[in-house]
Amino acid sequence: MDLIKEPWLPVTDLSGSKKKIALIDLLDDNVLDVAYPRADFQGAAWQFLIGLLQCTVAPENEDAWTDVWKRGIDGETWIQALNAIATAMRFGPQKPAFLQSVEPLDSENTSIAGLLIDAPGGNTLKLNKDHFVKRHTAEKMCPHCAVMALFTLQTNSPAGGAGYRVSLRGGGPLTTLVVPVEDDLIPLWKKLWLNILPEESPPQPAHYPLIFPWLAATKTSEKKGSIVTPENAHPLQAYWGMPRRIELDFTHTAAGNCDLCGEHHQELLLQMRGKNYGVQYDCWLHPLSPYRQALKDPAAGWLALKGQPGGLNYQDWLGLTLSGEDKFNRTIPARVVRARAGRKRLPATSLWCFAWDMDNAKARCWYQHRIPLIVTEHPDKFAAVVRRAIELASNALQLLKIQLKSAWFTAPSEAKIDFSITTIAFWQETEPAFRTLLDALIPDSSCAQPATRQAIRRWEMTLHTSLLEMFEREALTDVDCPADILLRQIRARRKLDEDYRKLKTRREILALAEEQKENGHA
Repeated sequence: MDLIKEPWLPVTDLSGSKKKIALIDLLDDNVLDVAYPRADFQGAAWQFLIGLLQCTVAPENEDAWTDVWKRGIDGETWIQALNAIATAMRFGPQKPAFLQSVEPLDSENTSIAGLLIDAPGGNTLKLNKDHFVKRHTAEKMCPHCAVMALFTLQTNSPAGGAGYRVSLRGGGPLTTLVVPVEDDLIPLWKKLWLNILPEESPPQPAHYPLIFPWLAATKTSEKKGSIVTPENAHPLQAYWGMPRRIELDFTHTAAGNCDLCGEHHQELLLQMRGKNYGVQYDCWLHPLSPYRQALKDPAAGWLALKGQPGGLNYQDWLGLTLSGEDKFNRTIPARVVRARAGRKRLPATSLWCFAWDMDNAKARCWYQHRIPLIVTEHPDKFAAVVRRAIELASNALQLLKIQLKSAWFTAPSEAKIDFSITTIAFWQETEPAFRTLLDALIPDSSCAQPATRQAIRRWEMTLHTSLLEMFEREALTDVDCPADILLRQIRARRKLDEDYRKLKTRREILALAEEQKENGHA
């Protein structure tokens, strides 16, 4: 299958219809988005296409980037660029084949479902623990879906046992893409272009085996020191990491409907082979992911942020959009996010953030969010105010947990409680007020305008009210509560209110709201 010329990529167009296109048709202004049946495939498809554009028609500088944004990509240039990498975009039994080991793998066949990150593993099946994602639900896969399943696995590759390497960014990396806020009429290629970076030295054919690792013998990692870095590969391999040694079986196929997309195909794939000790990556900074470095151990390097239980909440937003530092870590946004800050006269943009929350090889949940993309002329001042607001919310949440335990137990210090649901609810319920605060702070991070100071006060009042309402909802709901327990609960509520009012971070936030007034500028 020639991915460049065969229609295999599912998309939606201006009319709302779904169809399949070849990569050569990506520049069609009528194509609005990819249309996969799985959310992780959808995110992976965007990364696939961004990598494709980055490796073929990346601009040489920001002026050239702006020129493409305004005028588009020349059709003939696009065709020539795709033809140059045609060998890397072939999928099938003939080697080299897209994202598969160029060497035959001497291992037994297993189900094609192994390409899916959330497919139940061998131990799960043995113990009959496949309660939510059942076995035998993805036993037949059309080649079109298999392309994206393979890419999704390689780019998110979790830990999988001895020698089964994680992705170039680690298992279940967080991806952050710049997307338009209003995108109904913006063509797909233009949305993708928001995540393209200037490339001063475009890759040459001699570089392709270092960019697309399936074009050469796999650099296996049985021995120590066999690590692939940007120095001994090509930086663009970041988009095409291949930590898993996989070979799909194209000899044993069947006709029928694909278990993923439902379409009929004459040669559904049923089996695959895998082998450990694939490519081991280190020292990469992927352009589509934010990174964190521990201040205690800078020598440990930068680590890509990962999916986490409960997904993202607004205490994470600052580190995803602006570089920052706290007591423990320094963070940097993805390169594409940093590039967006310097690009003017673009439509309003936000961040599409997504990741698998992984527990080693076990996929617990897929999370995705759209969060504000902060672009401000005074990032340091903005960050200082927002950090105080987030710290106040975090301190308030801690007080809530303490006083809930006091309301529930006679010996609260000895009680062990899982507050994960309360924590998620707290951040979700106070998020709308936080978004309103951001809208006021982005154009006026010095808090010089009365409206900004009013927004700060409103944020603090909303936080205070939400805190008490959550306590009452959790602890004061039993109308038949015995008098002694009710008294304990009321005391806990009073203590929560008193302790919140005494918080240092609350005084600091309110001081920001009054600062200009005291200086006579209100």
